[in-house]
Amino acid sequence: MGFGQFAATSQFYLHGRTHFTQTGYAKHVKEQKGYDDLLAKEISLEGKVYMVTGANSGVGFEVAQLVARKGAATYLVCRNAKRGEQARQAIVEATGNEDVFLLLADVSLEADVRNLWVQFESHSTEVRGLAALRLDALVTNAGALLNERTLSAEGVEITFASHLLFGTYLLGKLAIPTLEATDGRMVVVSSGGMYNTKWPKWSRATAHEGQYDGNLAYAYAKRGQVLLCERWAAAYPSVAFVTCHPGWTATPAVDAAYGEQRKYLEPMRTPWEGAEGIAWLCVTEKEQLESGAFYLDRKPQVKHMSGPFFSEGSYTKNTSAEVDHMMAMLEEWSAAASRPAAPTTDEALAADLKRPLRAMSRPIDIQAFMGRWYVAGGILTFLEQEKKNCIEDYTWDSDHKRIRVSFKMNNAKGEETELLQRAKIVNETNTQWSLSPKFGVYLPLGIAYLVLDCAEDYSYTVIGVPDRSYVWIMGRDQHMDDATWKACVSRAEKCGYDVSKLTRVEHDALSTPPDEATAVAGSVGGLGAAAPVEESGGAAAVEAEAS
Repeated sequence: MGFGQFAATSQFYLHGRTHFTQTGYAKHVKEQKGYDDLLAKEISLEGKVYMVTGANSGVGFEVAQLVARKGAATYLVCRNAKRGEQARQAIVEATGNEDVFLLLADVSLEADVRNLWVQFESHSTEVRGLAALRLDALVTNAGALLNERTLSAEGVEITFASHLLFGTYLLGKLAIPTLEATDGRMVVVSSGGMYNTKWPKWSRATAHEGQYDGNLAYAYAKRGQVLLCERWAAAYPSVAFVTCHPGWTATPAVDAAYGEQRKYLEPMRTPWEGAEGIAWLCVTEKEQLESGAFYLDRKPQVKHMSGPFFSEGSYTKNTSAEVDHMMAMLEEWSAAASRPAAPTTDEALAADLKRPLRAMSRPIDIQAFMGRWYVAGGILTFLEQEKKNCIEDYTWDSDHKRIRVSFKMNNAKGEETELLQRAKIVNETNTQWSLSPKFGVYLPLGIAYLVLDCAEDYSYTVIGVPDRSYVWIMGRDQHMDDATWKACVSRAEKCGYDVSKLTRVEHDALSTPPDEATAVAGSVGGLGAAAPVEESGGAAAVEAEAS
């Protein structure tokens, strides 16, 4: 990390400790003279139409509920029909406003966003019978923060696609003519994370080069949102374009993205405290808004702080030419006809093999994964080579929220060796662990453990490490059948392993059976399945209101 990045990141965090936490929110409320409580204030949005993306939970839900409470016809944009309908019904029940409608779309997909706008036009004019399409405010809140580089079905990296390319740029472009007709506003839920960086090269922003970093990919998209709204504010003066930060807010998306690291963001805001400043941007008189500004808790904020003593500095600033290029590329990439074709399978595979190996995106039920596994073979460590009866027993430790691991093997003389380890889950899908072996004491080595594949019935699994130096193929039975072995070998090969280095592990017919405690390990503890969560495609996608 260079000095510029160190200054930007450290000052972002220190500034955030003061302003982005629940303590910061309380401080900002107290500082505002004549502060009015939006929940209690008499505000009428009767006759107005609002659209909120990522509205099924967290900040998006709170904003949608507030504008519905004030009488606006409110459109909730959600990817998941069941969760979206549950949110819609909850808002109707809480507000008494029947004009709350659900539109389904995955904002990481161009086709879905374009279809979303067609749905909106059709519903407004045909179902509701409006003489003309109307939209007074668009709130773009949906997006994803992924720890692994993940491409959408259209071949675009999901964090970039959902937050910026389609979820903000394309949807905003479709909405602008209607917003101009109502002198409306566009409220873009960005993030203080943009303080970490300037807008990078296009190839970097789209995750086509360099080692993928989920937090930086998120920060790039958030910086892009701020630059985009600055440009649109100048180009369309009749519409107010504002970006905003909800602060460090406790939402399911933040929990999924940060896991145990969220403790560094505490005390976190409640969803309403994170949403309150955004809701204010939606309902306050338009004349009070500074178009093109970046807001936190109703006030415009600085957009750079990487210089000495939190001054602007230059590290996170872009030239006008760089922003020109970003705008041109957003326009080109927002349409399938002009967007470069997605890499072919061979090209994509070659590119992926240059990157560290990632765990599979499909989540696993950690309880079902517990219990005994027999190592059928793999590219093994020196400890396992020429050993037999290699088994791994996993037990969930609900008290400490981690996994106890017992690895046993026999040498040629039949002597058994046991290696104890413990593991912490480090991603939201339960497929990446950090292992610490015990040699007298548990060593803080944090060895990466990646679930590359797992049968739907948890009968076999393939485990790897980021640099592809080792791989293990394991099953629930002592002797894995040939068909299953070949399928697992094929999976390892697709992950970039040299399968000519694979060796099989011998298991004696009388190998020690699982003991009772291990056999039931999968049913003990307190951690269930990691279910896919809302907004932006892919099993590991999460709805993110920003942090």
